[in-house]
Parts: sequence; C-alpha cells; structure tokens
Amino acid sequence: MEMPLKPQKTEAARHVLLHERRRLSPALRALLITVDGQRDVQALSSLARGLGLPEDAPQQLRAAGLITWRCERELAEASRRAQTLVRAKFFAMDLAERFLLGKDEALRASVREVDSEASLQAWLAEASGHIALTEGGAARAGQFMQLVQRCLHAEAGFV
Repeated sequence: MEMPLKPQKTEAARHVLLHERRRLSPALRALLITVDGQRDVQALSSLARGLGLPEDAPQQLRAAGLITWRCERELAEASRRAQTLVRAKFFAMDLAERFLLGKDEALRASVREVDSEASLQAWLAEASGHIALTEGGAARAGQFMQLVQRCLHAEAGFV
C-alpha cells in the first residue's frame, strides 16, 4: 500500500509568505498557507479547485520550490546522515591508524561492519580501547574520542 504524499512548506515558502506577499496570487498564497504536512496532495488539489486554481496547483508550488513532499525530505535527511556517517567513519579510521602507528588490523576489519550511528559508536569504543592499551594509555584514548566527537558535532547534529 502506497502512503499518500503529504506536502510541507520549504524555507523558501516561509520567506515568500513573510516577505514577498505579492509574489503569489491571493488564491495560490491561500493554498500555500494551508500546506501543513497533514493534508495529502489529493486534499490540496481539492482545495485548489475550491480556490479557483488548477488541480495541479500543488505540483506548481513544488516546482517553484515552495513545498516538498514529506518523503523527499526524509530521503534527503537520510542521504545527508549516510554521507556524514561515511565521512566520520573514514576520519575515525585515519585517526585510529595514526594513534596506533599501523597496529590497527583488527580495527580495519571491524570498521567494515559500521553501517549506522550506533555501530559507529560501538566501533569508536572498540578503537578507544585499543588506543588505551598503547603507550599513551587512557589520555590518548580520551584525546581520540574528543577529536572524533568534535568532528561529529561539526557535522550538524550527527550525534
């Protein structure tokens, strides 16, 4: 069963509604105001007809970048998080290699299994444990975790 698409306003729509009142016709503006992430496309098309707009008015708003379908937003967010995970994984592996001076074979094997934020956190704990066993001990392990966490936080809300 296919889930109905539920349009949501974009940041551009919020800007238009607040600062560019004349950009849209009164009817199209009224339709845009009703976009709330709760009504599906079919309901918005019906509202559009009632406002004297063509049935494809929601698609016109979408083409103008004023609304997006919820599933598009979720896919974009999932893609961003996946890219962040890959960058963080490579950064952490490179850093672990430097801290362990090439004695990182076990970590290289286990990092291949990292495919989520939770598995990354588990791998970081494992890497930190390996680093804690080196000459620098707990201080170096703490430094490793601090550098990786700083990198993750720089990636806009990853962890």
